[in-house]
Amino acid sequence: MNQLDGQRVFSGMKIKRDLSFALLAVILLASPAWCQNSPIQQLTRTFLDAYAKGDRQAVLSLIDRENITVYGSDVAEVAHGSDAVLQTLALDQQLWGGSAHIGAMERISLIQNHSLASIFFDVPFSVGNRAPLSVRFAATWKREGKQWLLVQSSNVVPTEHQSAAELLHPPQSK
Repeated sequence: MNQLDGQRVFSGMKIKRDLSFALLAVILLASPAWCQNSPIQQLTRTFLDAYAKGDRQAVLSLIDRENITVYGSDVAEVAHGSDAVLQTLALDQQLWGGSAHIGAMERISLIQNHSLASIFFDVPFSVGNRAPLSVRFAATWKREGKQWLLVQSSNVVPTEHQSAAELLHPPQSK
């Protein structure tokens, strides 16, 4: 092995080491926050409660008024900006008649760094005396100074017993 070959091997090892350090830094800066009472989880809970109650002022205080986008469970429900979010809120309140209940957050996945946070979770949702159904949420929060503001939210009603595994291999009747 000549000196040039040795430099190539060393250079390749240095690049791999640098990439490993870069990957580790990314993982540490955007690591899952498993803490049950994280500020993002608490803010998300506050937003859900305010929305369910129809509290316009509380909703407005938690969103980026200019850069908010909310996707509802219907394909036609896409609200850009605070006016559209408030219009959607008013329609939901009219539909729910003030009797919406959003239960405890379950199956929470939270990833955040200094200025951005993403949270996914499921909640039981009910209106009046109707049986609850599961709603899956995804939300993105952005830090503005010392305050976190909601910039994106999406919710869907996930199917049950329609996973690829269940469709390909249906459970056998006994």
